[in-house]
Amino acid sequence: MSKYPYAKIKEDIKKRVMEGEWVGDKRLPSSRDFAQAYKSSVNTVEKAIKELCTEGLLKRDNRRGTFIDRGLVSQIGHSHSGLVAASVIGIDNLLWATALRGIEDVLHLHGFHLLSYSDDRSLDKLEALVKGAVAKGVDGVILSPIFDKNHEGRNQALYQLLTSSGIKVVFLDRHLYNSDIPFVTSDNVAGAYKLTKMLIEKGHRRILFIRNSDISTLNERLLGVKQAFLDSGIEFDPDLDLLIPTQFENFLEEFDAYSTQVADKIKEIQCTAIFTANDQIAEAVINALEQLQINIPEDISLVTYDAINLNRKLKLNVTGINQPFYDMGRAAATQLMNLLNGKDHFNVMGQICSAEINIGSTIAEVK
Repeated sequence: MSKYPYAKIKEDIKKRVMEGEWVGDKRLPSSRDFAQAYKSSVNTVEKAIKELCTEGLLKRDNRRGTFIDRGLVSQIGHSHSGLVAASVIGIDNLLWATALRGIEDVLHLHGFHLLSYSDDRSLDKLEALVKGAVAKGVDGVILSPIFDKNHEGRNQALYQLLTSSGIKVVFLDRHLYNSDIPFVTSDNVAGAYKLTKMLIEKGHRRILFIRNSDISTLNERLLGVKQAFLDSGIEFDPDLDLLIPTQFENFLEEFDAYSTQVADKIKEIQCTAIFTANDQIAEAVINALEQLQINIPEDISLVTYDAINLNRKLKLNVTGINQPFYDMGRAAATQLMNLLNGKDHFNVMGQICSAEINIGSTIAEVK
């Protein structure tokens, strides 16, 4: 089996283009050279190159070789590079792939080409993307900002680099505090409110809300939980807001340790239901409950955000919110097109897309 399958080769070449590895009219390596470097076959590399040419990122001259296509012009009557870069948590993540599809559908209508990129919630990777986007001369960037208290200055410098280079920016899924960059997200407060009310109506008063960071989306979901308690005339115990921080937002490498911490807290804090801020935290909670031999929903109820990802991965039917990532992607791309066409007045600073509730089988009445 190839060490570098076709999709990975394609994304890596795209990333290297974005980072400005081949500038000016410099020719890219031959397919044979790429094949040797990637320890793959020439045919596999050819497939990746041909798709990048079809997407408009590269162009091929049968005599001279393969080059970056710098002659893209949008079809809307203005001179642009015709390129928009989008950075998401993970291209292989179903939800984010859906958001990219929404972005691409809008860009296609306006004659723009999408350069998709996965930052894996790494500030180093995001920095490489931003610098590559500037070097490439893209017209706009859609990204999900990384919240890092230890590098707030570095974060701000990246966005200032984009704006000072004349590149329009729209945030997707979350936003930075004290920022005037427009963003698109889902109705986090309303969604969390509805899930919490469902639990309260089943008699739950000790609902443990678990999150792993202070990003805007998770804080909005916490606000929805608290609002549901307030409207129900029930005091919310601050101990029920459980923040177990992780080094990275995608904490795959920390998963086992995180599950252990969750198990310890569940033993310590009395609760009849758990509300997890996202699907990865929900998976850690399920793992912790299995360790503790606690059954869902007989012993404890569970609700989560991004239930669709969790349910597809674990083949479960957890009650939770499914965010409209396709609609969010389309909305972010539409906002970006408005910015590029001087139609800022059509935009709103924070556009909210409605989410849906998946009624699963993980809520039971309090005994």
